[in-house]
Amino acid sequence: MIEAFSRFIGLGLLCVALWHQTVQAEVPLHITTAETLLMHAQGYAPPPYEARVQDLPGSWQTVTLPHALTRPLVPGADSGDANEPPTLVTWYRLSVPGIKPSFNPRYIYIPRWKTDGQLAVYSNSRLIYQSHANILWNGWNIPLWIALDETADSVAPSEIFLRIESPRDSGGGISSVWLGDSDSLSWRYRLRYLIQVQLPSASSAAFLAVGLFSLFVWFRLRTETEYLLLFCIAVASFLRTLHFCVGESKLAISDAWFTWVTINSLYWMMLITHFFLNDLHGRPIRWLNRLVSGITLGICILSLPVFAQSLNAYALSPLIYIALLFMGFLVAGVGFHQSKLAGSRDGLLISSWALVGMLLGGHDWLMQNNYIGIESIYLGPFSNIAAFLLFMHIIFRRYIAANAEVKEVNASLQLRLQEREDALLLSHQRLRDIAHRQTLSDERQRLMQDMHDGMGSSLRTALLTVEKGQINATMVAEVLKDCIDDLKLAIDSMEPVQADLLLLLATLRFRLGPRLESAGIVLRWEVENVPPLDWLDPRNALHILRILQEAFTNIIKHTCATEIRVITGVDNSCVVVKIVDNGSGFSVAQGMINAGKGLGNQRRRAESIGAEIRWTSSQAGTCLALHLPIRRLASA
Repeated sequence: MIEAFSRFIGLGLLCVALWHQTVQAEVPLHITTAETLLMHAQGYAPPPYEARVQDLPGSWQTVTLPHALTRPLVPGADSGDANEPPTLVTWYRLSVPGIKPSFNPRYIYIPRWKTDGQLAVYSNSRLIYQSHANILWNGWNIPLWIALDETADSVAPSEIFLRIESPRDSGGGISSVWLGDSDSLSWRYRLRYLIQVQLPSASSAAFLAVGLFSLFVWFRLRTETEYLLLFCIAVASFLRTLHFCVGESKLAISDAWFTWVTINSLYWMMLITHFFLNDLHGRPIRWLNRLVSGITLGICILSLPVFAQSLNAYALSPLIYIALLFMGFLVAGVGFHQSKLAGSRDGLLISSWALVGMLLGGHDWLMQNNYIGIESIYLGPFSNIAAFLLFMHIIFRRYIAANAEVKEVNASLQLRLQEREDALLLSHQRLRDIAHRQTLSDERQRLMQDMHDGMGSSLRTALLTVEKGQINATMVAEVLKDCIDDLKLAIDSMEPVQADLLLLLATLRFRLGPRLESAGIVLRWEVENVPPLDWLDPRNALHILRILQEAFTNIIKHTCATEIRVITGVDNSCVVVKIVDNGSGFSVAQGMINAGKGLGNQRRRAESIGAEIRWTSSQAGTCLALHLPIRRLASA
């Protein structure tokens, strides 16, 4: 694209140079008549160093320039010998009137020498220029700029001879000829060179760059086939434009293979354009797909250089291009109709470009075969500029549409995300309210159950005793003490212990210490650090406190002990709390039967929190061991 932009700038500069040079330069000589001599030959021969035209057989004929020989659509029967092909040597004699002496060197400017072969230019019978390119692809679209008298002993020419040796059935011709100095001719040559060579070259290179970009996009978006098709069209267009721009020097490949690429690149462009239109309008026609693909494949195979002995693709190229025009109009017309039915704006643009391109191709076919003036400009390369702009427009619109779609999707996602967040916040708030109410309900029920089983049970016992008239002050005091202890334990269980068993035991010591002291029992505290119990919550803490309270109450009431030891330790995966007294002891088996001892109640509480309780008793005292799991199973 940078190169194309620079070409347009160069065109503007040329316009400025034209105005400047037309003021100061001499008027160039424009030669529009010549004499021509045709000679049939076999094979190609190097041009002679001197033009001895007086020795040439035949008679000279006066012609008007530009002059061209019409190319036959079907080659002659003797045109297939590749070793010694029949050739035609065409001589042109240009008379140059007297030229005023000038210090500026003079040049010959030929807008187009349209032939397939070799060109030699003579000034006063002396060879001054000779083409060294390929025979068939020799830069026929590139204007010639030849110096005449740049040497010190140069003589102004009186006659100029052109010798063109070309295949017999290729037609050929020469445009009008300009003669003058650099100031009067260079702008014409440069403007022609810009239009005929540089603009097609720059536009095809820019198109190829866009195609490469589309290829990289397709690598990331494999489902978007239009990007791959755009790359293929750009490559085919670049290959097709090559023959308008190359040929001043030898090609890297042979004439036969370059012919194959040049002819088939147009078919490839038409085939890819057809499938691109299918992708745009979304209404493919199967029989047309098979027809276009079959014709393209057939031409590709039949025009291969390996079949050149029996089927010369270069000689048959006029007929091959007629078939291409037929297929192109069919593809463009059907594509336009299908795009109109589908309402595809892009499809209408591309199919319209294809129709216009076929019209331009028809003009170029007439010019290529010398049915119209050969000094005109080939219009086919400029359809590539239109194609480049159209495809850039389509890609730009696709980009804008995709960007808008992404923004719309992002906005929709953001709205949906906000709605989901609001719903989650509302649901979370509801769940927190439900959990809070459930926690309050569970805690209320736990407290009610504990008060019913603890203080409530003691009060009921006292009430029955009062009703029977068997109560005295001592019993009332004991009942009230038990009720107060139950109430304190219920309150202590609500304190946050943070999985710290030792803190819970310290609370129990604080509550029961005065009662033990009033009963004359010494409390020995042999507690050491133990691992935290992550399952220790208020409910489980109350169960532990009830178990230990029951143990202390039983010791105070039934064992006549004078000493109680509280011991903690770790046994495998359990924290062990031991309550050891030096009382009279009892029968564990009998105690389990006698519900008044409360051993069964202690066991049930231990099982409810996943713990295990054991008793050992003798005449020397009793030991209660409560095994609390460090990591409790979820099912406990």
